[in-house]
Amino acid sequence: MASYRFCRSDDVPLLVRAHNECFHPPGGVDPVDRDGFKWWIRALELWTSSCMVATEGTRLIGVLLAAKRENESCVLAVGVHPDFRHLDHGRHMVTSLSQKLAILGPPRIRAEVPSGNERFREFLEHCDYTVRRSHTDYALEPPFVESTLPKEMVAEIDLDELAGAGFSEIATELPWGRQPRSIARRHEYFATVRVLALAGGDRFEAALVTDENDPARRKILAVHHAGDERAIALAGRLLRYYASTGRTPVVWERVHESECPAARAVGWGLASGEETLLLDTTAIPA
Repeated sequence: MASYRFCRSDDVPLLVRAHNECFHPPGGVDPVDRDGFKWWIRALELWTSSCMVATEGTRLIGVLLAAKRENESCVLAVGVHPDFRHLDHGRHMVTSLSQKLAILGPPRIRAEVPSGNERFREFLEHCDYTVRRSHTDYALEPPFVESTLPKEMVAEIDLDELAGAGFSEIATELPWGRQPRSIARRHEYFATVRVLALAGGDRFEAALVTDENDPARRKILAVHHAGDERAIALAGRLLRYYASTGRTPVVWERVHESECPAARAVGWGLASGEETLLLDTTAIPA
């Protein structure tokens, strides 16, 4: 008979093993090690107390990983070992998380699912999650055209200076890994965040927030601009300038239309890629 339990802070090794043995999404995923799992804890605010393991005897048969912030939680992964699928273990874990959050809060729960993973999307819909919106991955691939933007117009600033620059909110619905809280925690714990700003007169016209933790690619975490057509065009030039300073691809993942319309992304030279669906639900008590 299967048993289920929420985890404690000292269960990190168990959760690492459960993830690697039980989580097998279409297309595969690289195994996570203890350092990688701690990155999720620090950058994404994964809470071990919101994570579950399912066992049968001495065998690990299922895992659920979830992060939590004041206003919502995010299901990062649900996996059931192939030998134990179609027995409702995954649904039991998702329902248990919902019942716990209905008592402790926050009641809103989200999940971000690649559009090609129909099995996981359908599973979540059976668990009363609803598709709310889609996000698009964009990329700039080498070789890059040399930028004509004068270097003296670009300054590297810190997050506090960015916050004081007066840029408006960039989107109503950012993906979990690129929310301001995630960016601040990446900076605090890993010091991999850079901010490049483009000055125009007495104000910053545009800014890029980037993360270069991955040697294989550079990530755009946010694009800010002053809002007028000139500033929007300058943001595109700043993006191409940044790309030209390195040799690795530049990716901007899970972008919503409210953050950057598709036509603007194309105008900036970005190529679209995979779609990700945002689903959410409200926690329901037992």
